[in-house]
Amino acid sequence: MSATKSIMAKALSARQIHAARVILGWTQPQLSDAAGVGIATVKRLEFNHRDKDLLEIMTIPTLSKIVKALEDQGIEFTVEEGGRRSVLYTEKF
Repeated sequence: MSATKSIMAKALSARQIHAARVILGWTQPQLSDAAGVGIATVKRLEFNHRDKDLLEIMTIPTLSKIVKALEDQGIEFTVEEGGRRSVLYTEKF
């Protein structure tokens, strides 16, 4: 695993992933399909573990699939100095 992936996995939050899905107008099954992960994984991530470290609830390969599916649609996850997290969206034409 690269240092960048490790840092991003530790910095991302379940709330950011949920927000990104909502921004795209995707349902949980749509995210599940796009990422190639089970629907139970998405549900568990979004609703049971919102305040937990993502690495406590899923593997880096699974998280990477979810992040890639969202980023492929124009989502960008950011973490600012001080820990402020945000989700940016650039619509692809």
